[in-house]
Formats: sequence, C-alpha cells, structure tokens
Amino acid sequence: METATVPAAQAPVAVAGDRPSERAEACSALRAVGFPVREAADGGSLVKLLAPDAPEQHGVVIILAASEAEADRWLEQLARTGLRGRLPVVLVTGGSVPAERIAQWDPSEFLLRPLQPAELVLRVRAALARNSQRAERREKTEAMRSRTRRISEAIRGSHDPQAMSRDVIAGLGEAFGVEHSWIVTFGDERVPEQALGWNADGIRGATPALAEDAVRPLAAQLWEDATVLAVPDHRDPALAPSCDPLAESAARDGLRSSLIVPLGHGASAFGLLWLGSDAPRNWTPMETSLVQHVAGNLAHGLVQGQLITAQRQVLERLRDLDRAKNEFVATVNHELRTPLSSIIGYLDLIIDDGEGRLPEESSRMLEVVARNAHRLHQLIEDVLMLSRSDAQQIRQSIEKFNLNTVLRSVVATMAPAAAAGDLRLQLEDPEPVRVEGDRAQLEQVFTNIISNAVKFTPSGGSVTVSLSSTDGDGGVDRACVRVADTGIGIPEDEVPKLYQRFFRGSNATAAAIQGTGLGLAIVQDLVHQHGGELLVQSRLGEGTTISVELPVHR
Repeated sequence: METATVPAAQAPVAVAGDRPSERAEACSALRAVGFPVREAADGGSLVKLLAPDAPEQHGVVIILAASEAEADRWLEQLARTGLRGRLPVVLVTGGSVPAERIAQWDPSEFLLRPLQPAELVLRVRAALARNSQRAERREKTEAMRSRTRRISEAIRGSHDPQAMSRDVIAGLGEAFGVEHSWIVTFGDERVPEQALGWNADGIRGATPALAEDAVRPLAAQLWEDATVLAVPDHRDPALAPSCDPLAESAARDGLRSSLIVPLGHGASAFGLLWLGSDAPRNWTPMETSLVQHVAGNLAHGLVQGQLITAQRQVLERLRDLDRAKNEFVATVNHELRTPLSSIIGYLDLIIDDGEGRLPEESSRMLEVVARNAHRLHQLIEDVLMLSRSDAQQIRQSIEKFNLNTVLRSVVATMAPAAAAGDLRLQLEDPEPVRVEGDRAQLEQVFTNIISNAVKFTPSGGSVTVSLSSTDGDGGVDRACVRVADTGIGIPEDEVPKLYQRFFRGSNATAAAIQGTGLGLAIVQDLVHQHGGELLVQSRLGEGTTISVELPVHR
C-alpha cells in the first residue's frame, strides 16, 4: 500500500508520548501553524490511530521518547501498524542516546530534548517535503518502469528487426522525455545492419553524426567494460568524456547530454542505443538501469529475429527444393512409364503369339525380360506413390465396401505365386466388415503385405490372412486384418526400421531376396491416410505377423 501524500498544511500529524505536558506542548505548536493533530498516549492508541484501514490520510508521526527503551517500545508499536518505513517519523529523545542507536532507528528527523516547538515545526515540514519528493520520484519511477515494460513486451511480440528497433527508440524517447534517440547496428551473422533515428516531434530523424570507425570502438569498449556512457553536459569539459569524435557528433547534432548503451550478444558488441537531449541532464542509476534492461531485451530480440528469419529462408528454400524434386520425380516417372508400357505390351504379345513356336531358350529369356520389366514398372509406380505422398497429393475416392471382398480378390491374385513357391496361402473365413475408404489404395496395401509374406516364406511354409472387427459404443468400430507367415522373420533390432524407405532386412539381403524396401513405407503412408495403424510382430527364423487396423467410419 502506497502512503498518500497531501499538502503540508493539511497533513495530519500523530503525536505519541507518555508525558501529557510534553505531548500538549508539541500539539499546541503544530495546531498553531495549521496542522491537524491527533494524540496517542499509549501503544494501543497509536496502533488504532494509524491502522492501515483507517479512512484518514497519514502525514507525520512524532515520537516523544525520553530514553532508548521508550523509543524502542514506540517504534515497535509503529511497526505493528504496517506503516513503518512508509511514514516520515520525527523522533524526539534524550541526549544520552548513542549515535549508532539513532542510525538503527533511521528516523526521518531527529531532535534532542528539551523540546523546541519552533524547531519541531520546521522538522515536520522538512519531513513532509522529503516524503512528497520521494513519492513523486516513486511515481515517476513506476511510470518509467511501466513504459519500459511495454517496450519490452513490444519487442517480444515481433520478429521484425526494423519494427523492434522503431518501437524501442520511439518508446524510450517518449518514456525518458528526450528529444532524440537512435539505434545503430553493424551487420554481421547475428543481426542485420540498421541505422534508425527518432525525434521528439515523431518525425524520423537522421542517425547520429558519428562515423562508423568511431561507433565500433565505442560500442566494443562499453560492451567489454559492461557499462554505459552517461554524459550530463557535452559542453562542460569536467563532465564530458575525452572522446573527440563523440564531442564533435554531439556538437553537430546540438546535443547537451547523452546516454549511450552498447548492444551485443556473447563476446562482442554489434551496435549502440543512444538517447540524446537538447538540455543538460543528470542520468540517474535507475534510468541507466532501465535503458540497459531494454537494450538487453532488444539485443536478444534482434538475434532471435535474425535466427527466425534465417530459418524461414532455409525452410522456404527446402520447400522450393522439395517441390522441384517432386516435379522432377513426376516427370522422370512419366518419361519412364511411357516407353516401359510399350516394352511390356510388345513382350506380352510376343510371348503369347509365339506360344509353342519360339525356341525354348528364347522363350525363357523373354520371360525373364518380361518379369524384370514388370518389376521395373512396379518400382516406378512405388516411387511415384511416395513422391505424391510427400507432396500430399494422393487423392482418395472414398466409398463404402466389404473389406472381405477385397481380401478375397488379393488372395486369389497372389495364389499362383504362392503355388509356384510351394506355399499354403489361405484366407480364414472372414466375417463381413464394411469400411469407408479408397478401395484401390487398400487393395494395394494388402497386395504389398501379402506379396512380402509370400516372398519371404520358404518352400513348404504358409501365409494366413484373417479379418476381424471390434465393437465401439455405436456398433462395429474398427476392422483388423492380420497377415501371418512362417517366413524368415526379421531381426528384433531391425523391426523399427522397416518403415524407412529403401530399408531391407539384413537376412533378406544376405539371402539375395529381391526387393526395393519401399513396400512397407508405402503401406504405412496409405494406412495412416485412412486413419489406421500398422503393427509388425516378428521372430527371427519363425515368421512375421503384420496387422492393419482401420476405422470403419471416416
């Protein structure tokens, strides 16, 4: 709670003392010059008189104490009011009190007995005047702190170096009542180069007439010394620093006083913040401290703003490169698919038309060519799918369909490959589960999974496909497809890497099993785009189970 201040002629005075005659003498002298006076004959009365919630405004407390013990007792009672340290206290006590005890009590004014009424009045007025001055300084200080807080908030609310600098020089100029303020930064990797000025009339002013070869050493020295340069009067040789460039600049700009604060980060400075006034001015420690605080926030904001700007530029460059990559991949895929489709088509015609007429060796060679052409075609399709997924260009045609019908179709398609590898491929009698999704994409998902299971299962093994559902609050909630094989399995430490593009298990590579390492990456992208989950469980040498969980409703 701040103590209210009132004019001296109206400020109430509380007189506390045990001796009625001395108390009456003091009260009479004060009333004679217009002070409202209240009396306290004991500690309880003083506490009640000065209670913080009392409606009266407080002025001065006069304590009449003949000894150290009395002074201690009365000051203790005053402390109970919560106003000790905020009310001016005039202490009247005996001459035998040691000076160090008086210093401990720290009264606003101190008088020795016997009481001199005229001197008491003078001391009361002096205490009130000092209290009023302190209150005024507190108000000004709080106003400056409030304004500098707003400046710091403006810094934190922007990443634009120019906007931050403009807010600071205009805000500080207005907060401290100066006519000019400037900011100069030397461009390096930490901050952009700037030179901004502000004048009291709000018009953008020129930067200070200080050459860069003088600004840099001055900023470096202030930063190294962790100090500021406060000049009360540039025209007074006793107050101005021995810096010819600074004196010349102040003379050209018409400055009488300056406050110069370095801007920096880390080991070196990168600029200056300069406040200038047309009149002499004594810069208080509080003012320099507030400007240093703002300068620190500005320096941090400029560095962060530069980093964010650089990050945005890098991000935009990466996006440009990514777009160029996707366009390149799409173009290359198109250029490869067109001739490859013709090659596959003519190969199929030759193989079909030459049935029984081609030499056996030639027929076998053509089948190898056709098989590898189809593999190359599938690889192109996989790369194109991944490129579209990166660019979020995969379009979905959502419909409601029976998932078990899709699984039957995929299993039927993969049956010849399973038979050729002497594998048992079966679809456990699935329950009908209808889902909402892109039929073609989900068919690709299960084709890739079942194809991998067939490819990585040795002769005599089995691949089992099953479909189940789970119920939610409103009926069937999720569908779960599991593909379990008795294949070579996957090393435990490699399972988390399966979704990485082009990754292939070490045992698959060692066994020279063909593949690109794109199948599960594509599957995961498509499953996630359907709002589902892909789970892999595997034991090396025993087999792998891949589960796909899909929401029934999109």
